[in-house]
Amino acid sequence: MNLASFAYMVIIIAGLKMASNLVIVLLMAFFIFLIFLPLVKKLRSFGLSDFFTTIIISFILFGVLFVIGGFLVNSAQNFMQNLPLYQQKYDVLIPKAVMYLKQFGIELQSDNIVSMFNPITIIQHTMGFVKSMGNFMSNGILMLIIIMFLFLESSLMIEKIFYFLNSKEMKENVLMFAQSINTYFAIKTITSLLTGFLIYLMLSFFHLEYALLFGFLAFILNFIPSIGSFVAAIPAIAIALLQLSLFDTFFIIIGYLIINNVISNFIEPKILSKGVGISTFFVFLSMVLWGWILGPIGMFLAVPLTITIKMATSYTQKYKWISILLSDKIV
Repeated sequence: MNLASFAYMVIIIAGLKMASNLVIVLLMAFFIFLIFLPLVKKLRSFGLSDFFTTIIISFILFGVLFVIGGFLVNSAQNFMQNLPLYQQKYDVLIPKAVMYLKQFGIELQSDNIVSMFNPITIIQHTMGFVKSMGNFMSNGILMLIIIMFLFLESSLMIEKIFYFLNSKEMKENVLMFAQSINTYFAIKTITSLLTGFLIYLMLSFFHLEYALLFGFLAFILNFIPSIGSFVAAIPAIAIALLQLSLFDTFFIIIGYLIINNVISNFIEPKILSKGVGISTFFVFLSMVLWGWILGPIGMFLAVPLTITIKMATSYTQKYKWISILLSDKIV
């Protein structure tokens, strides 16, 4: 990369950061559009026009965004109100942990334990993410309008893209790319819903507070391969340590491991005909980069963006090296 290319990249990143509020709306609109595209195609197969299809999808989206956004904001606010109670429980738990470790000859001060692991800090960061996403969804009128126009003109946009493509091979590559992205997000949405539902059932069995919220977090973060499921488990385990016994917390950890491994290692590979594996290093790097540029929601968008870039470059000879670099294996 020469100096000029590096300067262009810096300018682009600075521009994205300055316009982060608008960029987030545009990117979320694009990925929601991709997730709902199979339903749009199904409705059109029944003979519905683009206009009526867009109206139906818009009503569904408005209802989903309003309900989920309100649920997340209310859950985060309620959680933060109960934070002093959790702090009291943590203050009681620390001396017990010190005495327990002392039985095994491990001498630790309370301050050392707090510096190594503080579930209250984890809870605060998690609720900050939840509240920001809830506010974004509740106030997503601009995003909904953009999605409406995307669905309304999706057929025309495809014709325009094909008009500018010169060769049959390029047209086939674009169709393959769109189909791959479409299939991936449709299947990932289904498996993420299954993950979130099973996590909710498990946590409800143990009567853990905010089981539905943690189930939703498992659904959202399951879109992030390799580390998303691990991150989703941390706040639930932190609350379990404060609310439940060590015995119950242990089984919750085992439950998370079983559910996530079965779905990610057995169910998903069976129904995804073509893998879109991303290197764990680039998953983490993309989360850090996009999180810094776009904030907490940027961390959620990071992996879908990386997957899109990987898929897009895999269909071109000139930029295929980018796809190989991002991949978790060399083909």
